[in-house]
Amino acid sequence: MAMKANYMKAMLLTAMLACAASVSAQQWTLDQCIEYATSHNIDIRRRALQIQQRELALNTSRNEWLPEVDAQLGEQFSFGNYNSTTGSMDGSVAGSNNDLSYTTGSVTATMNIFDGMKVKNKVTANRFSLDAAVANLEKARKDIGIQIAVQYLQCLYYRSMADEARAQVELSCEMVNRARVLVDEGKRPMSELKDMEAQAANDEYSLTNANGQYTLELTTLAQLLNLPTAEGFDIADINEEGETPVVNYEKVAESWPSIMAAKAQIEASKAQVNVARSDYYPTLYLQGGLRTFYVNFFHRDMRWGSWNKQFLDKNMNEVIGLHLKVPIFNRFQTRNNIRSAKMDVMNQSLALEEARLNLSKEIQTAQTNAHVARQKQASAQKAVDAAAVSLSYEQERYDAGRSSVFDLLQARQKHLEARQDAVQAKYELMIRQRILKFYTE
Repeated sequence: MAMKANYMKAMLLTAMLACAASVSAQQWTLDQCIEYATSHNIDIRRRALQIQQRELALNTSRNEWLPEVDAQLGEQFSFGNYNSTTGSMDGSVAGSNNDLSYTTGSVTATMNIFDGMKVKNKVTANRFSLDAAVANLEKARKDIGIQIAVQYLQCLYYRSMADEARAQVELSCEMVNRARVLVDEGKRPMSELKDMEAQAANDEYSLTNANGQYTLELTTLAQLLNLPTAEGFDIADINEEGETPVVNYEKVAESWPSIMAAKAQIEASKAQVNVARSDYYPTLYLQGGLRTFYVNFFHRDMRWGSWNKQFLDKNMNEVIGLHLKVPIFNRFQTRNNIRSAKMDVMNQSLALEEARLNLSKEIQTAQTNAHVARQKQASAQKAVDAAAVSLSYEQERYDAGRSSVFDLLQARQKHLEARQDAVQAKYELMIRQRILKFYTE
């Protein structure tokens, strides 16, 4: 029986270790979270579709240089008189009642020779619109990366708070056990034991609350990732403490996506001004075609020939010509289109200025927050060290009978608050540093 019990314990231990390894294997790193979010985020996927739309628009404008070819085939039925003298259809000449069908066919090709550079400017505008769409996609990726990183570190913060609360529960249990022994030996009053038990219950409540908050933050992160469920989802620990990155605004602004997108939009708007201005110029296009027809007389008059002779030989003719269209007056539409396009250029210029100001404010705020967070971390660590020394002295006084349990619990509470502040300062600094890194990556 003893061997069987030992075997069962070994199997249980093995299963627990396997389960722990499985849970650890399911932990997501920060890079994995960011990569998954960027590939499943709906806004990013929508912006990727916008890039495909811009590519199609660019391809369409480029293809406007190609000739346009149309083929037509028609069939008409006529019920009237036929002039047998001239061999033509003439309703004004009396004759026998001759019904007929009239088949027509044509192939026409049209090609622009000069259009006031409209197609060229369309291509330019669509190319810059594509560049803007690509930059906007990159900006969306950076935004979601910052959002995921902040939430990820927020989860780690609450997990650390839960660890602190768990350590406090373990310490409270030890103090309750020690107080119980002292009460049993008659060295301490029963009230001290009850105070210790009350503190232990309060610490257990804090642990439950911390675990619940950590679970809630994990659920929020899973939702940001668009995971189907948060069940079994957990994250790995990281340690990114170190030197705070120094961000150079001028260097960042040269390649920052929002600024690149605004610049591309300005160039696209300028090209649209030229597209609108091209309507002032004449257009010249070349047109050529092949036309034919066949007349079928239901009374079997074959004077015009058979289908092959008419449609493929006798009635076949080629047409080629140049057409010039000169704009004279179109109710001021061209003028107003140009003015509207110029106002769009000014609007995009304001958008660029706003993007530069926003980037400057974001960098300044991020650097200031990181600097303040580092100072808070240093101060919090000093407070932890001081509270630890105070708690040690108070513990010695309590053990020597020169202090009450109230003083000991108060010292413990101050030490706990100092450690919690230190944890908060640590992760606040990590969050601020991570945000700064996004401007340098």
